[in-house]
Amino acid sequence: MLFTHDYWAPTMEVGLYRPLVTTSYALNYAFAERSPRGYHLTNIAMHGLVSVLVWALYMRLTADPCVAAAAGLLFAAHAAHTEVVANVAGRAELLGALFFLISLLLVLRYRDTPRGGLYALCLGSYLLALLSKESTVTLVGVIFLYDCVYGRERDSGLVARLRGALRRGWPLYAGYVLVTLVYLGIRAMALGADAALPHPAALDNPLVSLDLPWRILNALQVAFHYLWLLCFPLQLSYDYSYNAIPLIGSLADPHAWGVLALCAVTVAVVVWSYRSGRELFFALGFYFITFSVVSNLLLLIGTIMGERLVYVPSVGFCLALALVLRALGSRLVPGKAQTVFVAVCALIVALHGLRTLDRNPDWSLTERLYLHDVEIVPDSAKALNNAGKVHQDQGRHAQALQEFARALEIEPTYRMPVINQAYSLSSLGRVDEAMALLDGEIRRGSQEPFVYNNLGYLLVESELDLAQGVALLEKADELKPNDPDILDSLGWAYFRQGRLDDAYSLLARSLRINDWSPSSPSRRAHLAALERALGRNR
Repeated sequence: MLFTHDYWAPTMEVGLYRPLVTTSYALNYAFAERSPRGYHLTNIAMHGLVSVLVWALYMRLTADPCVAAAAGLLFAAHAAHTEVVANVAGRAELLGALFFLISLLLVLRYRDTPRGGLYALCLGSYLLALLSKESTVTLVGVIFLYDCVYGRERDSGLVARLRGALRRGWPLYAGYVLVTLVYLGIRAMALGADAALPHPAALDNPLVSLDLPWRILNALQVAFHYLWLLCFPLQLSYDYSYNAIPLIGSLADPHAWGVLALCAVTVAVVVWSYRSGRELFFALGFYFITFSVVSNLLLLIGTIMGERLVYVPSVGFCLALALVLRALGSRLVPGKAQTVFVAVCALIVALHGLRTLDRNPDWSLTERLYLHDVEIVPDSAKALNNAGKVHQDQGRHAQALQEFARALEIEPTYRMPVINQAYSLSSLGRVDEAMALLDGEIRRGSQEPFVYNNLGYLLVESELDLAQGVALLEKADELKPNDPDILDSLGWAYFRQGRLDDAYSLLARSLRINDWSPSSPSRRAHLAALERALGRNR
C-alpha cells in the first residue's frame, strides 16, 4: 500500500505521491507505534543531517570555512524551519531536502571525476527525492545554474555560459529528465485516475479566484512575505489561508505599487550579484529556482503560503545573507572585517535559536497551536474555525460559537463553521436550531458529508425520524467512504434499527481504520454496547 496509494490514503485522495515519506512513518510505527517522541527525534535527526549537507555544499561553493560555518549554522537554527522540524508532517520537506542535497553534492563530485557508478548514485538520489516531495524536480535547474556559474566559461558572457553548460552537460541533464519521466510513470500507475493534481480550493489558495494579472501580482506579494519571514521570523503561523494575507485588487492600493517597486529592486540586486561574484549569484539563483514551483507563479498549488515551503529555498537565502554580511564587513571595517562578521553572524544565529526555542512549544499540542496562531492571523477564516473547534472540544460552546460566527463573517461560503455551529448548538440543548441549520445546508445542495452525517445522527439520537436519519448517514458514507466517524454514526444507526450484524461490521471497521483520534473513546463505547447486545441476542 505504501507505494501504490495516495499520500493521504485511505482517508483522502489528493493527488500527492510520496511513498518514501509514508514508509518512514511506517518504520517509526514499527519501532514506537504512536509515541510522538520517536517521530520527533527522527525529524530532528534528519534536520541535523540536512544541515551538515548544507554546510558541505557551502564549503564546496565558497571554499571559505568562515562563511560556510556561519551560513550553515544559520540554516540549522533558522526559526522559519520550526514548522518543518517540529511538525511530524514536515517529514516530506526533510526527506526531499536530504536526497536533493545528496544528489547535488554527488553531481558536483561527478563534475570533477566522471564515473558511471557515481552518475548512477546521482540519479538514484534524485529519484528518492522525487518520491519524497514533488518540488525537488527543481534540482535539474540548480545543476544547470551551477554549470553556468562555475563552468569553464565563467569569465565569458551570459550567452557563452549558457551554450557551454548545455554543450557539456546535456548527457547529465538527459539522465535527470529520464528519471523524472520514470517517476511520473510510477506515479501514474500508482494513482491511476487520481494522478492529476487537484484544483486548489479557494479557501486554501485564494489566488485561484483571481484573473491572471492579479494572481501574478498577489503571488509576488506573497513571495515578499516569504522573504520578510526569512529575515524577521517574528510572526509565524501554521495557517495563511483566506484572509490571512489581504489580496490586492486595485492599483489604487499602495501595496500594489510597493510590490512592483520591490520587484524592480530584486531584479537590480540579481543583476548586481551577477557582476559582483559567482557565489552570491548562485545563492540567489538557487533560492529563486527552488522557490519557483511553490510560488504560485508557474502553477497553482494547494496553499497560498506555508513556512515549510521555503525549507529548501532557504539554503540559497542563508548563503546569500552570509556573503552580503561578509562583503559589508570588508567595506565598512576592513581592518576588523573577520571579527565583525563572526560577531554579527553569531548574534543572528543566536536570535534565531531563541526564536526557535520560543516557537517550538506552540507545536507541542494542536490545541495550543490553534489558540496561539489565531492571534497571529485573526482574519483567517480557517484559523478562526480551528480555534472554535478547540473551544468546542473542551466544552466551551458559547465561545466556540463566537469564533465560528467570525469565520463566517470573513468567508460566508466556508461550510465547516456551519457544521461546527450545529454541533455546539445541539450540545447546548438547542437541537431544533442545529437541525434547522443543517437542513438548510442540504436544501441549498450541500455535498459536504458531515452535513448529512451530523443531521442524520441528530435524528437518530433524538428518535425523531430513524429511517430518515439512516438515509442521511448512508448518503454521508457515499460522499466520504472509509471515514471512521461517519462509519461509526452509520453503524450506531443500524444498531438502533436492530441491524446488529451490519452495525458490528461498520463499527469494527471504523476502529480498524483509526483507533487513536479524539473520537475513538466514543466509538469504542459504541462497539462495546453493540457487543453486549450481540451477546444477549445470541
